[in-house]
Amino acid sequence: MTTTAAPRWAWVLLLLALTAPFWSLSHPLIEVDDARYAEVPREMAESGDWATPRLDYMDYVEKPPLWYWLCASSYKVFGVSERSARLPLAVLSLIGMLLTAWLGAWLYDPRAGVCGAAALGSAGLYFFLSHYITLDLLLTVALLAETGLILRVLWRPEDSGWAAPGVWVCAALAFLSKGLVAIVLPGAWAVSLLILIPKTRRGFLKLLSPLGAALFVAIAAPWFVLMHRRHPGFLHFFFVEQHFQRFMTAKYNRESPVWFFLAVLPAGMLPWAPAALASLARKPREWLKEPEDAALALWVVVVTAFFSTSHSKLATYILPVAPHLSLLAARAVDRGLPAWSRSLSIGLGVILAAAGAAAPFVKQLQPLMPPHLLPWAAYGAVGLGLGLIAGGALRDGKARLIALTAGGLAVGAASLVVFHTASDELSVKPLALAIAARIQPGDAVWAYDLYPHGLPFYLKRPVDKLVLWIGELHYAKRDPGNAGRFGDDNDVAGLPLAGKRTFVALPNKEAGRFIALTPQGAISDHARFGKWELAQFIPSEQMPPPQLERRAPRRRRIR
Repeated sequence: MTTTAAPRWAWVLLLLALTAPFWSLSHPLIEVDDARYAEVPREMAESGDWATPRLDYMDYVEKPPLWYWLCASSYKVFGVSERSARLPLAVLSLIGMLLTAWLGAWLYDPRAGVCGAAALGSAGLYFFLSHYITLDLLLTVALLAETGLILRVLWRPEDSGWAAPGVWVCAALAFLSKGLVAIVLPGAWAVSLLILIPKTRRGFLKLLSPLGAALFVAIAAPWFVLMHRRHPGFLHFFFVEQHFQRFMTAKYNRESPVWFFLAVLPAGMLPWAPAALASLARKPREWLKEPEDAALALWVVVVTAFFSTSHSKLATYILPVAPHLSLLAARAVDRGLPAWSRSLSIGLGVILAAAGAAAPFVKQLQPLMPPHLLPWAAYGAVGLGLGLIAGGALRDGKARLIALTAGGLAVGAASLVVFHTASDELSVKPLALAIAARIQPGDAVWAYDLYPHGLPFYLKRPVDKLVLWIGELHYAKRDPGNAGRFGDDNDVAGLPLAGKRTFVALPNKEAGRFIALTPQGAISDHARFGKWELAQFIPSEQMPPPQLERRAPRRRRIR
């Protein structure tokens, strides 16, 4: 294979993409996941208990602890803030791009690796999840390292002495990120490589490293053993309920059609989607000539098929295919796209650019988005559209790669401005700051219908009662000690409380129902914060005595 060095312009692209995760780390926490996965490690750092994760000061053991450890460590070093919460996420994103560059450099050549990494950093879903906290980016980076080392063992068995144990170490980190998928997905993919790509068979047995297996157990097992000792029944809850029941049943109410990820993946890969489709839509004989491409494409197929058959689907689950697909897409762009792919890129670009340019002038769109946000959304659409048009129209591979990377980063930058300026709509921070300015020791904070996960983060205290909401706290609700933390409409009817003020956060859509449940005059203050409302109740002893309703005297009918 002829090695092509990465030119200077490609390194500039990569450096620009590598800075993108560090743009705008301090925007307010967005409901729901962003706030949740910032709050759980905050409580871990506050309590000093680095074993049992907690949400709203109740046990929250649905997910493994690796992200919580990373984020809590950031809090310990830099203090608690949105910036500290997102800093580990930005570092992970950077590592993911560097790993992609490494994989592409040795599997293909340095130019392919650098361009693939730049494509990954400017792909929509990867960019978004580099600024919105979920566990999926951590899992993606760990799986990328794991699959990259698997390929290293299979392609270069002479390197198995260090690469094979590395596979198991990365598998342990992925296991501590999100559980069994760390074994299931790479295992199914490795078996498919063995069956379909003869080149991989000579190194396959070297993956079965005794040292690697010992390292996996040493890294991954201790937390699970400790949690089982602390919480009898934990292993059943974690593996049976949170894995098998989540995958095989509709228990968690996240069902979507089987084609869900076939729609999400192209959208999440924009502006690289037409090139990614071109890289996958190839004739079988072409795959046989390029087993490296086939290996990456098989990972995309295995992961997409796995999550498509699951009964639990979220758009973020598909992120682990992004690095491998970015490498394929960047190579396709560099080598030259087929006519249908170029036409698709230009067509999508024209639609997005035209829609973005016209959006501020379409009155029907104005009720859907606040006026101060619409221009930024329009700028992002125009930037993405122009990048797609150039990516399809330009003939030079270098120019196409630059245009697509610039288009992806442009829409990403616009989205960050939206996050900043839409805090009232996307974050509970303004409401939390309003409570913080008024609350006194002994007062109570409740949430009605929905639980704003950012409240304890900004208040540095729990929400005392969750009314008509369980969400992710099914495990915590089973604990009899938490019985008083969950409530229903009867608790609302019992407001106000004696000797304390009560602050209740609720969504706008439930305000009418909520107010109808409360005694007349009990709400001393009521304010709106974006899609949230805050009702304040005075102590019951300060309530004015109920006034008897005056009625007109009843007339007696004379017969």
